[in-house]
Amino acid sequence: MWLHWQWLIWAFVWFHGAVATKWYGGGMDFNDPSSWIDDHLPCPQDLVVFPEYYPALLPLPEDLSISGLFFPREGAILLAEESTITFGSDKQTSCESEEKKAILKPPKSSKWFDPGTWTDKSKGFSPFTPELERIPCDDEQVIIKGHGPLAFDLENVQYLRMGQLILAGSSISKTYLEQLISRDLGQFLFHNAQYVQVEYYRGELCGCHRDFERLLEPVCHNVQEQCEAPHCLSPVRPLGSCCLICGAILSTPTTHCTESSKKEFMAQINNLISQENRKDQIGLHVEFVGSQQFGNSLQAVVTDRLKYSEQSMEFLEQNLHNWQKKGITLKVSGRPYNPNVSFSSIVLILFCMALVGLVSVVILAHFMPENPYLNRIPQWIHDPRRWRWHHLCLRLRRNLLFNRFDNGGAEGGSSEGGASGVDRLGIMAYDPESGEVRERAFDNPMFEQGAALEVAAKESQEQEEILGVPKMETGDLDASSVVDEQELTEINLETCGADTDEETI
Repeated sequence: MWLHWQWLIWAFVWFHGAVATKWYGGGMDFNDPSSWIDDHLPCPQDLVVFPEYYPALLPLPEDLSISGLFFPREGAILLAEESTITFGSDKQTSCESEEKKAILKPPKSSKWFDPGTWTDKSKGFSPFTPELERIPCDDEQVIIKGHGPLAFDLENVQYLRMGQLILAGSSISKTYLEQLISRDLGQFLFHNAQYVQVEYYRGELCGCHRDFERLLEPVCHNVQEQCEAPHCLSPVRPLGSCCLICGAILSTPTTHCTESSKKEFMAQINNLISQENRKDQIGLHVEFVGSQQFGNSLQAVVTDRLKYSEQSMEFLEQNLHNWQKKGITLKVSGRPYNPNVSFSSIVLILFCMALVGLVSVVILAHFMPENPYLNRIPQWIHDPRRWRWHHLCLRLRRNLLFNRFDNGGAEGGSSEGGASGVDRLGIMAYDPESGEVRERAFDNPMFEQGAALEVAAKESQEQEEILGVPKMETGDLDASSVVDEQELTEINLETCGADTDEETI
């Protein structure tokens, strides 16, 4: 007798483990501080206060110690058979509050057709799993379990289809679920369920849903705004998916949706991926898709595991002849590109390039004035000495620090003959012992000097004969700033005659 019951228990466990199951993963737990205002969990001396309107079913913990319960006007709680609630227990110093009450936050409902409401604890969801396969399939087991508020919004749900419903550890039959929806308790658990019909299926479908096209609009309505812009040209949309993806799709029509044909098709693609050593680069998802309009088909979604780099497209195109022989339809996306680069970004990049080019041309015009093409640029643009702001009473002076780089010796010393409009500079310092003379300018070898050097040498020789001083070179200075900027040095020159007076320069 014991062996018989043990066999039944193991068969029951195996059956539940083999059946595909969707778990309710939403809701805040009763013992979670985020479920309470000010994150204050109830102490043994606290009064648990519900909001005035609590549109949800709240399963209470199996062991609860509080001072009392303040129920809402509308709401529902669920007590398990083994639950124990203790009122007025001993005071605990580690848990005290001044107000002596804990207030629950208003509950939030979860949409039945929202993929974010459900989880698959057995295999999980891959990033390329279609959205319609992330909600409860028409023949899947649905488990709703937890100690948080339970409320499901059946908006746009015409048929509530599933394989079996397990609510708070109890299996709910189709008849009882239909009665529960029509009662007051069911209205707190299921919202917008006035015209919903309940249907149970047991392994008699091809794919996740009888007709996936009927569910595309209500499901995609909840996730359309969450779709990321695909980083490729000509993205593809798998059957049952709400978002466009970058990758490739293989699909073949089928009349018999058997698990063996699905595994065989998956094994063929995996063998090709292994032969090319692309297991770490390519992801694969194979599933049947049912449609009353187009018939049943077996679909394989092949995408890049990491950033899209055309790995999946190249893989399938290399084996294109194999798919064509078997009558398999192939759809691939285009080359990768960045959708975040907008028109304004392109305009900004072009503007920066034009600005850099303009500044480069101005710099070249300043240092290459003899260029016939750059000489067409107005001189006031690249010559700071010509910048004037009369309304601000501001005028830029030429910095004498850089005058020594001008070709002072080649200008001839005349402001009238020079093209730059600067005069000769005076002597900065003279050492009588060594005979060295420091001047403001020097003969820049970068300039073509020629006859200007001969004129400068002749003038220096004449000055030496008149004054009797060593040879000196002269520099140029802006005529408008000679009086302000010129430095004068007093030198006493003594002649051989006793009657000659001292000359002061």
